[in-house]
Amino acid sequence: MKRVTTIFVAIICISLVLTSCGSEKKEETKTVTIKPKSTSVKGDIGDYFEVVIKDYVLKTGSYGSSSEISVEVKRNDKDFAFSAKNVNPFGTNGGEDYHVGFGIELLGDSGPIQVVQATNTNSQDSDGTIALMKLKKGETGYIQWRVEKLDGLKSFQLSSALQEEKRITNSSSEQANNPSNDASNGGDCDQFMTDYEAFIDSYVSVLKKYKTNPTDASVLTEYTEMTAKASKAQAGIANCTDPKYAVKIAEFNTKIANAASGL
Repeated sequence: MKRVTTIFVAIICISLVLTSCGSEKKEETKTVTIKPKSTSVKGDIGDYFEVVIKDYVLKTGSYGSSSEISVEVKRNDKDFAFSAKNVNPFGTNGGEDYHVGFGIELLGDSGPIQVVQATNTNSQDSDGTIALMKLKKGETGYIQWRVEKLDGLKSFQLSSALQEEKRITNSSSEQANNPSNDASNGGDCDQFMTDYEAFIDSYVSVLKKYKTNPTDASVLTEYTEMTAKASKAQAGIANCTDPKYAVKIAEFNTKIANAASGL
Protein backbone atom coordinates (compact mmCIF):
# COMPACT_ATOMS: atom_id res chain seq x y z
CA MET A 1 0.00 0.00 0.00
CA LYS A 2 2.87 2.32 0.85
CA ARG A 3 4.44 1.65 -2.56
CA VAL A 4 1.13 2.39 -4.34
CA THR A 5 0.80 5.67 -2.45
CA THR A 6 4.35 6.69 -3.36
CA ILE A 7 3.70 5.96 -7.05
CA PHE A 8 0.43 7.93 -6.90
CA VAL A 9 2.19 10.96 -5.37
CA ALA A 10 4.91 10.76 -8.03
CA ILE A 11 2.30 10.71 -10.79
CA ILE A 12 0.64 13.81 -9.31
CA CYS A 13 3.99 15.63 -9.15
CA ILE A 14 4.84 14.76 -12.74
CA SER A 15 1.38 15.92 -13.82
CA LEU A 16 1.89 19.25 -12.04
CA VAL A 17 5.27 19.73 -13.71
CA LEU A 18 3.87 18.96 -17.15
CA THR A 19 0.95 21.30 -16.54
CA SER A 20 3.33 24.05 -15.48
CA CYS A 21 5.52 23.55 -18.56
CA GLY A 22 2.47 23.54 -20.77
CA SER A 23 1.24 26.85 -19.34
CA GLU A 24 4.62 28.46 -20.00
CA LYS A 25 4.50 27.37 -23.63
CA LYS A 26 1.05 28.90 -23.99
CA GLU A 27 2.30 32.46 -23.37
CA GLU A 28 0.00 34.77 -25.27
CA THR A 29 1.46 36.99 -27.96
CA LYS A 30 0.10 40.09 -29.63
CA THR A 31 0.71 40.52 -33.35
CA VAL A 32 0.10 43.63 -35.42
CA THR A 33 0.67 44.00 -39.16
CA ILE A 34 1.20 47.48 -40.56
CA LYS A 35 2.20 49.02 -43.89
CA PRO A 36 4.14 52.20 -44.78
CA LYS A 37 2.00 55.28 -45.26
CA SER A 38 4.00 55.90 -48.45
CA THR A 39 7.30 54.99 -50.07
CA SER A 40 8.69 58.47 -49.43
CA VAL A 41 11.18 59.38 -46.72
CA LYS A 42 10.66 62.88 -45.36
CA GLY A 43 13.51 65.23 -44.51
CA ASP A 44 16.99 66.22 -45.64
CA ILE A 45 18.04 63.03 -47.44
CA GLY A 46 14.64 61.66 -48.35
CA ASP A 47 15.31 62.29 -52.04
CA TYR A 48 17.79 59.40 -52.10
CA PHE A 49 15.76 56.63 -50.43
CA GLU A 50 12.36 54.98 -50.53
CA VAL A 51 10.56 52.58 -48.23
CA VAL A 52 9.83 49.10 -49.56
CA ILE A 53 6.07 48.54 -49.50
CA LYS A 54 5.16 45.28 -47.80
CA ASP A 55 3.56 43.93 -44.63
CA TYR A 56 5.62 44.61 -41.50
CA VAL A 57 4.75 42.25 -38.64
CA LEU A 58 5.30 43.36 -35.05
CA LYS A 59 4.96 40.83 -32.26
CA THR A 60 5.21 41.02 -28.49
CA GLY A 61 4.65 38.62 -25.60
CA SER A 62 2.10 38.99 -22.82
CA TYR A 63 4.79 40.10 -20.33
CA GLY A 64 5.76 43.20 -22.30
CA SER A 65 4.13 45.67 -24.65
CA SER A 66 7.22 46.75 -26.61
CA SER A 67 8.41 45.34 -29.89
CA GLU A 68 10.74 46.22 -32.76
CA ILE A 69 10.14 47.17 -36.35
CA SER A 70 12.77 46.49 -38.99
CA VAL A 71 12.05 48.58 -42.08
CA GLU A 72 13.44 47.76 -45.51
CA VAL A 73 14.72 50.83 -47.33
CA LYS A 74 15.86 51.09 -50.95
CA ARG A 75 18.52 53.44 -52.33
CA ASN A 76 17.19 55.06 -55.49
CA ASP A 77 19.09 56.26 -58.58
CA LYS A 78 19.63 59.88 -57.54
CA ASP A 79 23.22 60.93 -56.80
CA PHE A 80 23.96 62.39 -53.38
CA ALA A 81 24.39 66.17 -53.46
CA PHE A 82 27.01 65.79 -50.71
CA SER A 83 29.92 63.47 -50.00
CA ALA A 84 28.71 60.38 -48.14
CA LYS A 85 32.22 59.00 -47.62
CA ASN A 86 32.66 60.43 -44.14
CA VAL A 87 29.34 60.36 -42.32
CA ASN A 88 28.30 59.21 -38.86
CA PRO A 89 24.95 58.84 -37.10
CA PHE A 90 23.82 61.60 -34.74
CA GLY A 91 25.29 61.13 -31.28
CA THR A 92 28.67 59.84 -32.49
CA ASN A 93 31.90 61.73 -32.88
CA GLY A 94 34.69 60.64 -35.20
CA GLY A 95 35.81 63.61 -37.28
CA GLU A 96 32.87 63.19 -39.66
CA ASP A 97 31.89 65.69 -42.35
CA TYR A 98 28.19 65.03 -41.79
CA HIS A 99 25.86 63.57 -39.20
CA VAL A 100 22.89 61.64 -40.58
CA GLY A 101 19.86 60.04 -39.03
CA PHE A 102 16.58 58.29 -39.78
CA GLY A 103 13.41 58.62 -37.74
CA ILE A 104 9.97 57.05 -37.74
CA GLU A 105 6.41 58.14 -37.07
CA LEU A 106 4.15 55.28 -35.95
CA LEU A 107 0.62 56.24 -36.87
CA GLY A 108 -2.88 55.37 -35.77
CA ASP A 109 -6.25 56.40 -37.18
CA SER A 110 -6.12 59.78 -35.47
CA GLY A 111 -2.43 60.58 -35.94
CA PRO A 112 0.99 59.75 -34.47
CA ILE A 113 1.15 57.27 -31.62
CA GLN A 114 4.92 57.35 -31.31
CA VAL A 115 7.45 59.64 -33.00
CA VAL A 116 11.21 59.04 -33.07
CA GLN A 117 13.05 62.07 -34.42
CA ALA A 118 15.79 61.51 -36.99
CA THR A 119 18.19 63.48 -34.77
CA ASN A 120 17.36 61.55 -31.58
CA THR A 121 20.75 60.29 -30.41
CA ASN A 122 19.19 57.89 -27.90
CA SER A 123 17.18 56.05 -30.54
CA GLN A 124 19.72 55.72 -33.33
CA ASP A 125 20.20 52.36 -34.99
CA SER A 126 23.80 53.28 -35.79
CA ASP A 127 24.60 50.14 -37.75
CA GLY A 128 21.41 50.46 -39.76
CA THR A 129 22.03 54.13 -40.49
CA ILE A 130 25.55 53.50 -41.78
CA ALA A 131 24.37 50.50 -43.79
CA LEU A 132 21.76 52.61 -45.58
CA MET A 133 24.29 55.33 -46.39
CA LYS A 134 26.59 52.73 -47.95
CA LEU A 135 23.93 51.22 -50.21
CA LYS A 136 24.58 51.25 -53.93
CA LYS A 137 21.82 52.42 -56.26
CA GLY A 138 19.02 49.87 -56.36
CA GLU A 139 20.15 48.01 -53.22
CA THR A 140 18.06 47.66 -50.07
CA GLY A 141 18.95 47.57 -46.40
CA TYR A 142 17.25 47.50 -43.01
CA ILE A 143 16.99 49.88 -40.07
CA GLN A 144 15.27 49.23 -36.74
CA TRP A 145 13.41 51.10 -34.04
CA ARG A 146 11.89 50.09 -30.72
CA VAL A 147 8.09 50.26 -30.75
CA GLU A 148 6.69 51.21 -27.37
CA LYS A 149 3.18 49.84 -27.86
CA LEU A 150 1.20 48.10 -30.56
CA ASP A 151 -2.37 49.12 -29.72
CA GLY A 152 -3.92 51.19 -32.48
CA LEU A 153 -0.99 51.04 -34.90
CA LYS A 154 -2.02 51.29 -38.55
CA SER A 155 0.95 52.58 -40.55
CA PHE A 156 4.27 54.41 -40.36
CA GLN A 157 6.27 57.14 -42.10
CA LEU A 158 10.06 57.50 -42.21
CA SER A 159 11.97 60.77 -41.82
CA SER A 160 15.62 61.77 -42.20
CA ALA A 161 18.10 64.46 -41.17
CA LEU A 162 21.51 65.64 -42.35
CA GLN A 163 23.81 68.07 -40.54
CA GLU A 164 27.12 69.31 -41.88
CA GLU A 165 29.82 69.39 -39.24
CA LYS A 166 32.01 72.00 -40.93
CA ARG A 167 31.49 75.31 -39.17
CA ILE A 168 31.79 78.77 -40.66
CA THR A 169 34.12 81.13 -38.81
CA ASN A 170 31.60 83.93 -38.31
CA SER A 171 28.88 83.76 -35.71
CA SER A 172 25.35 83.24 -36.98
CA SER A 173 24.42 86.87 -36.37
CA GLU A 174 27.53 88.17 -38.16
CA GLN A 175 26.93 85.85 -41.09
CA ALA A 176 23.30 86.95 -41.38
CA ASN A 177 24.41 90.58 -41.57
CA ASN A 178 27.26 89.89 -44.01
CA PRO A 179 26.32 86.86 -46.12
CA SER A 180 28.98 87.43 -48.77
CA ASN A 181 31.76 85.97 -46.61
CA ASP A 182 31.04 82.27 -47.10
CA ALA A 183 29.92 81.79 -50.69
CA SER A 184 32.11 84.53 -52.17
CA ASN A 185 35.13 82.62 -50.92
CA GLY A 186 34.01 79.33 -52.46
CA GLY A 187 32.02 78.17 -49.44
CA ASP A 188 28.87 76.11 -49.28
CA CYS A 189 26.00 77.62 -51.26
CA ASP A 190 23.30 75.86 -49.25
CA GLN A 191 24.57 77.58 -46.11
CA PHE A 192 24.93 80.84 -48.01
CA MET A 193 21.29 80.70 -49.10
CA THR A 194 20.17 80.21 -45.51
CA ASP A 195 22.31 83.11 -44.29
CA TYR A 196 21.36 85.33 -47.23
CA GLU A 197 17.66 84.80 -46.54
CA ALA A 198 18.21 85.93 -42.94
CA PHE A 199 20.09 88.96 -44.28
CA ILE A 200 17.23 89.79 -46.66
CA ASP A 201 14.76 89.77 -43.78
CA SER A 202 17.01 92.13 -41.80
CA TYR A 203 17.49 94.37 -44.83
CA VAL A 204 13.75 94.63 -45.51
CA SER A 205 13.17 95.47 -41.84
CA VAL A 206 15.69 98.33 -42.06
CA LEU A 207 14.09 99.59 -45.28
CA LYS A 208 10.73 99.75 -43.55
CA LYS A 209 12.19 101.69 -40.62
CA TYR A 210 13.90 104.08 -43.04
CA LYS A 211 10.65 104.64 -44.91
CA THR A 212 8.83 105.41 -41.66
CA ASN A 213 11.47 107.83 -40.38
CA PRO A 214 14.08 108.77 -43.03
CA THR A 215 15.47 111.64 -40.93
CA ASP A 216 16.46 109.43 -37.98
CA ALA A 217 20.29 109.47 -37.95
CA SER A 218 20.65 105.95 -36.49
CA VAL A 219 18.24 104.46 -39.01
CA LEU A 220 20.01 106.27 -41.84
CA THR A 221 23.38 104.84 -40.72
CA GLU A 222 21.93 101.35 -40.46
CA TYR A 223 20.32 101.70 -43.88
CA THR A 224 23.59 102.84 -45.46
CA GLU A 225 25.51 99.91 -43.94
CA MET A 226 22.92 97.35 -45.04
CA THR A 227 22.90 98.75 -48.56
CA ALA A 228 26.68 98.33 -48.78
CA LYS A 229 26.44 94.76 -47.51
CA ALA A 230 23.69 94.00 -50.02
CA SER A 231 26.06 95.00 -52.81
CA LYS A 232 28.82 92.76 -51.45
CA ALA A 233 26.37 89.87 -51.20
CA GLN A 234 26.06 89.86 -54.98
CA ALA A 235 29.54 88.32 -55.10
CA GLY A 236 28.27 85.35 -53.13
CA ILE A 237 25.26 84.97 -55.41
CA ALA A 238 27.55 84.97 -58.45
CA ASN A 239 29.33 81.88 -57.10
CA CYS A 240 26.10 79.92 -56.60
CA THR A 241 25.50 79.07 -60.24
CA ASP A 242 23.70 75.75 -59.81
CA PRO A 243 20.23 76.02 -61.41
CA LYS A 244 18.60 74.78 -58.20
CA TYR A 245 19.42 78.14 -56.58
CA ALA A 246 18.00 80.29 -59.38
CA VAL A 247 14.39 80.29 -58.16
CA LYS A 248 15.40 81.13 -54.60
CA ILE A 249 17.68 83.96 -55.71
CA ALA A 250 14.87 85.39 -57.87
CA GLU A 251 12.56 85.32 -54.84
CA PHE A 252 15.14 87.19 -52.77
CA ASN A 253 15.64 89.85 -55.45
CA THR A 254 11.89 90.33 -55.80
CA LYS A 255 11.55 90.73 -52.04
CA ILE A 256 14.21 93.44 -51.98
CA ALA A 257 12.78 95.18 -55.05
CA ASN A 258 9.28 95.26 -53.56
CA ALA A 259 10.60 96.68 -50.30
CA ALA A 260 12.75 99.27 -52.08
CA SER A 261 9.91 100.36 -54.37
CA GLY A 262 7.96 101.47 -51.34
CA LEU A 263 10.59 104.08 -50.42
